[in-house]
Amino acid sequence: MAEKVIRNNQSIVPFFGERLSFIRGLDPLGLQNTSDATFSMLLPGLNNVTGRIRYYSFYCWLLDEYSKTVGNTNPKQQQQFIRRAEYIIALASQYYEGDASSIPGSLYAFNQGKIDTLIYHKLQEGTYNEDGSTKDTYWQYPFGAFGQYYLGSLRDMGIVSNRESQAGMYVRTNSHGKEFISGEELAAAFDENIKPETKRLFFDCLNNGEISVDQLKALLPDFNLAIIPSDSNEQSQLLQLLLQKDYPMRIEEDPSKHRNATIKYLLSYLTQHTGNFNDRIFVYHCYDIKGLSNGETESSLMGWYYYQFNEFWHYANTAILNGTLEYLENTVGPGWQALKPFLDTLTREAITELKKQQLIATNNDTVKDLLDKLEPDEYHFLKACGQNNSIARISNGFLLFMSQYLNQVDELVALKEYSENNDIGKDGEGTTYFITEFAAKKQMTVEQYIFEYLYQHIIYRHQYVAFRKIRGGTQSTQKFIIEDHHIRYLGNFEPGYTGPRLGNLISFLKDLKVISADNALTEQGILLLNNLTNGND
Repeated sequence: MAEKVIRNNQSIVPFFGERLSFIRGLDPLGLQNTSDATFSMLLPGLNNVTGRIRYYSFYCWLLDEYSKTVGNTNPKQQQQFIRRAEYIIALASQYYEGDASSIPGSLYAFNQGKIDTLIYHKLQEGTYNEDGSTKDTYWQYPFGAFGQYYLGSLRDMGIVSNRESQAGMYVRTNSHGKEFISGEELAAAFDENIKPETKRLFFDCLNNGEISVDQLKALLPDFNLAIIPSDSNEQSQLLQLLLQKDYPMRIEEDPSKHRNATIKYLLSYLTQHTGNFNDRIFVYHCYDIKGLSNGETESSLMGWYYYQFNEFWHYANTAILNGTLEYLENTVGPGWQALKPFLDTLTREAITELKKQQLIATNNDTVKDLLDKLEPDEYHFLKACGQNNSIARISNGFLLFMSQYLNQVDELVALKEYSENNDIGKDGEGTTYFITEFAAKKQMTVEQYIFEYLYQHIIYRHQYVAFRKIRGGTQSTQKFIIEDHHIRYLGNFEPGYTGPRLGNLISFLKDLKVISADNALTEQGILLLNNLTNGND
């Protein structure tokens, strides 16, 4: 009889697998993907970590100079070149006049600058360890902030691309006439704003591998990436970069211009609302007007409406999960609890809370009865979800998405169609649930409904999402373990919104002097809004 032998670290039963480790993870119910897909469609070429638009022209210039002066096709050589350049910028940011935020590596550079005995900054020491690793240097990611933060956006914008037949190498794109702004044009525009002697100093220090405080100060203001010289080609081209079609390199019959439209409506909003202004206030505005402009649906505004719809939806559900986990921790701690009795208790407590709010009178009241009594106000219930009491958090999570249903019931089909037409509605998105499952369950008692929802859409959805994220790995984002119909607490997760990229768009427009520091339109902003309103980009 042949014997089976385990070789080469094989395993034939799961018990031989490596033990799981539990990590915090993000999006425990998997409901954030729709929001991510929506703001990615509306603001391509931006992300939530690229805070200064002048880096777009700086990187084009840097890649251009690398090709001209170095030309080495070894990716490691280009990485070192870019890392040293980024580190010089970070070191110089300590001496900026005014705001020096959003400069990658600036905190590390600031700490280096506090070393009194340091006459020269050694660029190699700040960018690499002796063994060639990058941990605990100015930036851990091997290709610097360029590779981790900016590269995807630069490629989306059509100003940087991969070098042909050379993996891991990058170049600025060539000019295409007046079709769109290219990396070549931005590189030339940046170069116009750098004095020859300052440029020479920058590369002398980069190549020599060291730079003094006096030399860092001498690089300014030319290499201040927080300030774009006014009335320059660089300023004009960076603005045009934001206003052109969303994906310049694509050949499309009807190219999208969501970024352009978002800028127009954002500036228009600012003409009426200054002072207390931020990205979320604008999104709330789009939600409140239901994506309409002058009574007509506008595609980009509809996108922001749909985005905030899903933000409320995923916040409400995550608040319910958060309250559930907190209640589990507070009642049994790290011990095991039978799942059904636990959900029975949680449901009874939620019902008691709804009775206190006089939204239901008896345990036989239906979901429809509750809806008939509810005065829908998403903003009120959103705030109420932040209460310290875990049961109140759960009940207000339910009221938040029921408020959504009541306020948007007439728009649900349009929102659903918008998501399908733009392929942004991901697994678990809200309109699908409201149109199908929720509509069929309004005759259930509130007690039945809450128990079933907690069981299916909170407990087992989280399990499904957590298992999906493991994908053969050894790290799990589970917040609880279920075994033999018992549940045990592992951790919790606070509800919150996604970052819609609008905050960085506002920062870009401030750098370009379209919006002032106090959130008002500048003269240039007013002129731009007039041009956009009249159809002139």
